[in-house]
Amino acid sequence: MRPFEGGIDTPLIHTQIHGYVMVDVANYTDRGLGDAQFSIRRADISFERNLHFGWLFYADTQLVDGHLEFKDVYVRKPTQYFGVVTLGNQQEPFGLEQYGSFRNTTFLERATTNALAPSRSIGVTSSDLHGPWIWSYGFFTAGTKDEGRTQRGVAVTGRVAYLLKAASGPYHLALDYSTRRAGPENDQSFKSAPEVALSSSDYFLNTGSIKSSNKVQRYGLEAAHVAGPFSWQAEYMEAHLQRDDGLPKLRFRGWYAYASWMITGESRQYRESNATFGPVVPRASWNGHSGGALEVGVRLSMTDLNNRDVVGGKETNLTVGVNWYLDKSVRLSANVVRALDLNKPGDPDSGKHPAAIVGRFQYQF
Repeated sequence: MRPFEGGIDTPLIHTQIHGYVMVDVANYTDRGLGDAQFSIRRADISFERNLHFGWLFYADTQLVDGHLEFKDVYVRKPTQYFGVVTLGNQQEPFGLEQYGSFRNTTFLERATTNALAPSRSIGVTSSDLHGPWIWSYGFFTAGTKDEGRTQRGVAVTGRVAYLLKAASGPYHLALDYSTRRAGPENDQSFKSAPEVALSSSDYFLNTGSIKSSNKVQRYGLEAAHVAGPFSWQAEYMEAHLQRDDGLPKLRFRGWYAYASWMITGESRQYRESNATFGPVVPRASWNGHSGGALEVGVRLSMTDLNNRDVVGGKETNLTVGVNWYLDKSVRLSANVVRALDLNKPGDPDSGKHPAAIVGRFQYQF
């Protein structure tokens, strides 16, 4: 995915530098999710440089919850027959929220459903579009650590989207598929942080290492629509695990749905290049008295990692959010998140309904 438009141009080394920082503060109503605290949720710096023969080099590193992680590190080139080809460590093409940029999400955190999506891996992808069809597919090996998750083995992952340009606004429909096979010692696991990332407790949704599970197949379904200042989007995902030693197969699932309203009349911008949503840019920047873009949204999500002998937890959350985009670089956000259902037999938080209020200052260049 292309970085945020703008950045700092350094003509001496012919490199574009981009970055952003997110500072969060949260107040929790249940100690099971941690105490009130401040945190740098993410700090990011990336470099983009045009190379010879039409190649582009891109590198991105982030400070995530106090840990330094390398994200995208790749070279990319438009080709005649294979669309845009990307080589290196990159996000696998799967999921509307997961494949899109974190800084453009409507809510402060992605839905827990994305625990079922693959993360970043080293590989090669081809992306292209023709008429209303937009697709991306790739072949992958292992990857770097990405927010506590590391991909192992080899995988084939693909995503195909259909864009319907109706009079009311664009409709987005997409299918996702991924199959990954790892070695006998690379057991699979699934986990997700709460939809409040400042939580200092252990992940409630966490299967731990699932023994003898060396093959996983993932399926996804996406839908979204933008009608002027109104929009909605939803995703459904499943992960199927095959296990050795005569153990039964496992199936995990999750979904989310949300709606948002730009009170000041702006619209979410759809990116046809990769079938995701771009940043919200206000019609007029905040001048001290007026301007900026105001957005409100509500989301319901559910992720179920309980199946057969594996108890990874089931979580249902309700999130209400408000965003104020002062200009194309500065965003202030607040979310209220409440757990409607926590189901994990044997866990002390099972059956509780914790809630949190989270605020964020975001600046990007």
